[in-house]
Amino acid sequence: MSNGLVNQQELRLDPNPFMSLSSASPILVTEETRKRFIIRDYHRHGGKCVVPMIDRRSPLDTKATERSRSSKIPVLAVVLLAVLMLVAVAGLIVQIGNSTWQHQSETPVRAPARIAYATHSPILIIGNTGFTNECGVVWGSGTDTDPFLIQGWDINASTANGIEIRNASAHFIVRDCHIHDGRFQWESNYSGICLWSCVNGTLDSNNCTDNREGIYLNSSSNNTIINNTCSGAPFISDVGIILEFCSDNSLVNNTCFSNVYCGLSVSSSSGNIFVNNNCSNNRYEAMYFSHSDNNILANNRIYGNGDVAIGLYSDSSNNILVGNTAVGNYYGIALIGSANGSNFNVIANNYISNTHEYGLDIGTLSCRSNTIWNNTFVGNNGATDIYDASHIQAFDGGWSGSNWWNRTGGYGNYWSDWTAPDSNNDGIVDNPYLLDGWVVGDGGYDYFPLTTTPTEPIPEFAMMPLVVVILLVAVFITEGARRRKAP
Repeated sequence: MSNGLVNQQELRLDPNPFMSLSSASPILVTEETRKRFIIRDYHRHGGKCVVPMIDRRSPLDTKATERSRSSKIPVLAVVLLAVLMLVAVAGLIVQIGNSTWQHQSETPVRAPARIAYATHSPILIIGNTGFTNECGVVWGSGTDTDPFLIQGWDINASTANGIEIRNASAHFIVRDCHIHDGRFQWESNYSGICLWSCVNGTLDSNNCTDNREGIYLNSSSNNTIINNTCSGAPFISDVGIILEFCSDNSLVNNTCFSNVYCGLSVSSSSGNIFVNNNCSNNRYEAMYFSHSDNNILANNRIYGNGDVAIGLYSDSSNNILVGNTAVGNYYGIALIGSANGSNFNVIANNYISNTHEYGLDIGTLSCRSNTIWNNTFVGNNGATDIYDASHIQAFDGGWSGSNWWNRTGGYGNYWSDWTAPDSNNDGIVDNPYLLDGWVVGDGGYDYFPLTTTPTEPIPEFAMMPLVVVILLVAVFITEGARRRKAP
């Protein structure tokens, strides 16, 4: 062949995957042809020129197709996210509906860590400008990222409320303070910590002993009360923690024990959250609610109180009680209404055992439309493992059938004295559990009593949302890196 291809010829493509050309017919592959075709391989064999299949797409078309395919990856990731989130939500619902909590045989009392306190006189702060060093502030400017800090004080409250803050909207924290003797030998009548008309406050890890109330909140909202201990020794303090006319506060992991009246008292308050609190060995109620709606009580531990473990009194409605443990109290949970009743409360997944009287008591006709399901009742009102009509574990004094003792779809409660027969092995006792009432047979029924206690929680589902987020982030990071490397 000469040093140049002299006979320019239009390249004709055969529909066959390979096409054969005579070596006597030279082919000039011009620049224009190069732009139209991509020749993947070129071989000479037996005097023939064999050209494999030619990709008829231009480089721009190829790149566009690749981008079209890659653009589907985020869409697929979103679909995957939706599916996994549905699975996670379903799992969490199962966990709430079926989990049980650890039940301790002894009353747990958390002893505060020993702290080297500095002595300070009672503190009174009025308004945001009252946060000064003279008033015990050791740090901060009052913003959400740099709150005022009152910390490490030992305060004798025998002459005034230990720490009292009024009309404040600045962010502040009261932490690691020991406030005591507000009710010293019944001659003084002061509280440990008081918040009046305050928002954005945090009370953390304070030890309030022998005061009229350990912690008192009035007309305050969006505060966090966490890890505090409020007690009397013995039975000196009236109440551990009081909320009056308060909303949207969070009370978490507080301990209230050995108080004269209540561990926790809530009046005319709504939208508050009470989680992981311990109210034990109080003379009367552990947790008392009056005219209070839309509160959440979850996973609280209530042991050995002289009256009701959790009481919803005087028209307290739309509250959620879930996952609470009440052992060895005089009553378990009580609903008492006045004119309008305590209505539309949800009581689910609680463990109630060894009460002197009823494990759950709906005491007035005006209480209606309450839902009680998936709870565990063991040995209340003198019940054993054999049913006895004189030792029924719950009382429903509402209008007959006005409260629901099972969830829609057929899931009731576990009663330790009513676990058989179950002829079809569906986990539901064949006969309903008769509840006590004002007259025999008027207390209503649990139509779907469970043969066994609710199953253990599924911890894997609790981590599912985090797994989904991590997976989604990894997908988008990988896709972003691939696009940056693309020409």
